[in-house]
Amino acid sequence: MNLLGLVFSLLLILSYGFFACWEKQISSTRLRGTYLGHQKANRKILNSYESELYETLRHKKKESDLSIISSEKDKHPKEKKAPTPLNEDCAKLNLYPLIQKGKEENQFLYETAAKLLRTFYQPLYKSKPRFEYKFLDAILSSAQTALQNEPLFALEKLSFSDEHFQLLFYKMLKGTKECDLTAHLGYPSLLDYVKIEPVEEKICLFHAHPDLLAVFFGAKAAPRLFEEIHKEKAPPLTFEAAEQICSESHLIALDPELNQLLLFGQAQHRQNLKKTLVEQDSETQVSLRKNVFLKESI
Repeated sequence: MNLLGLVFSLLLILSYGFFACWEKQISSTRLRGTYLGHQKANRKILNSYESELYETLRHKKKESDLSIISSEKDKHPKEKKAPTPLNEDCAKLNLYPLIQKGKEENQFLYETAAKLLRTFYQPLYKSKPRFEYKFLDAILSSAQTALQNEPLFALEKLSFSDEHFQLLFYKMLKGTKECDLTAHLGYPSLLDYVKIEPVEEKICLFHAHPDLLAVFFGAKAAPRLFEEIHKEKAPPLTFEAAEQICSESHLIALDPELNQLLLFGQAQHRQNLKKTLVEQDSETQVSLRKNVFLKESI
């Protein structure tokens, strides 16, 4: 019996030892895969940054280069560039006027910000009545306090006295890895759509994400507007054209105050030196997101 117990004890020790070595090997493999995915995604971001930086350089193409490019275009028809996966900085909703002048003088901006919270983050607070207004008021109050202590502060560093609001704000900042509002899947990062900066600029529709267009024009009209804006050689979108598309999507009428908030009729504006780049490694599904700053061309 003692011999049999010894054998079972040795087998048990060997089993635990083998299990521990196996777990360590699996962890090492996962760690190696994550590291390689991180490096590949980081390399893609570096390549994208260099491409963006190159595009900002002013240069005059030689006639020989133009002829080569022209012949290449004839051989290989230009493919339509895929839309950016992010809402550009010039298309973010700026809450600074609400902090500086109050919601009474910027009622339309206040209602739009509340609608954005309701459209994107309603699953987080489970349809509590007018919760988006309470949370928006908490954001503005916290931001006003932060501005008094530090004129230049980061939106993601806002703090709330209510722990529930703080946790909810953290989830909004983080967002989900997958987000599709039409399929009611996940929610985006608040930093992609909202900013607090002491500037007076209209929201650029040309660089706006379809989800943001849905806040202004409704979920049905947003995809059509986005497609119309990004058509090849498309004329600049006007308020009247947007109203016509919304009418065809069964939206009764657009609020005239959208003219004061949105940039209609122009696709070009001053260069934004801050840009957010997102890249993903297809093998490991590791994604990276970095804010980069481009040098202004001289």
